[in-house]
Amino acid sequence: MTDSLEEYLYTIYVLSGNNSGARVTDIANRMEVTKASTNNALNQLKEQGLINYEKYKNITLTKEGIVRAKYIERRHELFRKFLKDIIKTDENLVEEETEKLAHCISCHTAAKLEKFIEEYMNKIKG
Repeated sequence: MTDSLEEYLYTIYVLSGNNSGARVTDIANRMEVTKASTNNALNQLKEQGLINYEKYKNITLTKEGIVRAKYIERRHELFRKFLKDIIKTDENLVEEETEKLAHCISCHTAAKLEKFIEEYMNKIKG
């Protein structure tokens, strides 16, 4: 899955909040992209079995889509914590940097970073 498709999936997850689904217009507006680009990405996500998508209906995540979106959310939280709490990145940059970093590492590296953050936080508390 490309970084771009991951971001679409994560955006649907965030916008769906209470499982009501997301609309094409809301996804496009939030991501600051065209509806055409959004529809193209949605078709790809549907082909991968990650979303339920029919024209003029709210887009919802499949079970697999929810699992993938939660993993993406965990990576976002991981980098947000690292940037904000450990290396004290400027507050104005945390979200922008989190978005960039969350999509550029492997599962293996994310797990290593998560372990590092946990150990670091335990050291400074203890």
